[in-house]
Amino acid sequence: MATQLNTANYSIINDDMNSLLTSGAYSGVNITLYNDANQTSIVSDTEGPIQSRKISQIGYVAAHTSPTNGQPVAGSITVNFNDGTSITAVDGVNTYFYSLQGIIFQPRRFGN
Repeated sequence: MATQLNTANYSIINDDMNSLLTSGAYSGVNITLYNDANQTSIVSDTEGPIQSRKISQIGYVAAHTSPTNGQPVAGSITVNFNDGTSITAVDGVNTYFYSLQGIIFQPRRFGN
């Protein structure tokens, strides 16, 4: 089962990414986004399916009241990808689920 991508689960995705990166086995983290928790339908954007796409940054905006008009603003999570694209999951609007995959660290040797 995949985990829902929303502000309530922000600490979970953050902790999972940190665990992968601090293990020493991975040089980055890929994400696959799904339309359902059973991982049967992959989310697509203008670049195609969001499948094993490398994460460059994840941003979090808490729910708040707009200072300009007093209207409530839903919380959101924005995932920025290494290819320059991004996707935003707005609480109560977008229902995405995710799975993370570590990118295996490839040690390199320079010189003799």
